[in-house]
Amino acid sequence: MSKYKLRTLREKALVKLAQAGDNEALNMIIAKFEPMIISIASKYFGAWAEFQDLMQIGYVGLIQAVYSYNEEKTTKFSTFAYLNISSEIKSFITYLNREKNKVLSDAVSIESMFENYSEDSDYYFEVPSEVDLHQSAIYNYIFERTIDQMKDLEKDIVKMWLENNSYDEISQNIGVPKKKVDNTIQKFKKIANRVMKYVNNTISNGGTL
Repeated sequence: MSKYKLRTLREKALVKLAQAGDNEALNMIIAKFEPMIISIASKYFGAWAEFQDLMQIGYVGLIQAVYSYNEEKTTKFSTFAYLNISSEIKSFITYLNREKNKVLSDAVSIESMFENYSEDSDYYFEVPSEVDLHQSAIYNYIFERTIDQMKDLEKDIVKMWLENNSYDEISQNIGVPKKKVDNTIQKFKKIANRVMKYVNNTISNGGTL
């Protein structure tokens, strides 16, 4: 279905399409509810969590709401989404406190953060081998959103890395020092890791994701 036709549909119709695997419908829902996520995340933003982390978890909560929504058993979707986003952000903050994650100072440059990392670094994230449709949508969103935050050159480096190219191959193909490749990959891992770790932890503990 074209984007123009999707824009004419009501929320419930978009949700049904997204539940059936229509990525355009899901993206349209995400764009429509972004102001709501910003508003909710702003209420909980503080020293214990970075705003961008809360935003990503808000999107996770929204995607979860899309795939778990049943119009015959629940209220209208906007209310259901609000409650789900709020609940997910609260759960994430509790998780951060429990894990005692610390927010890095803004004064520390991204280059110095990762100057001691290498291709063999154990700083990693893992996607479970078996995921259902809405879990897959969440993982895809986290990866795409993380890449979107990066500069064009960094995006090219990460995309080659995700295609299983070695650091040497990436360095030669793009024409940048291997150190730059390493720093970029570690930056990508850091941005995605906290949210990915939380999602995996929720799934492994039998959570609602």
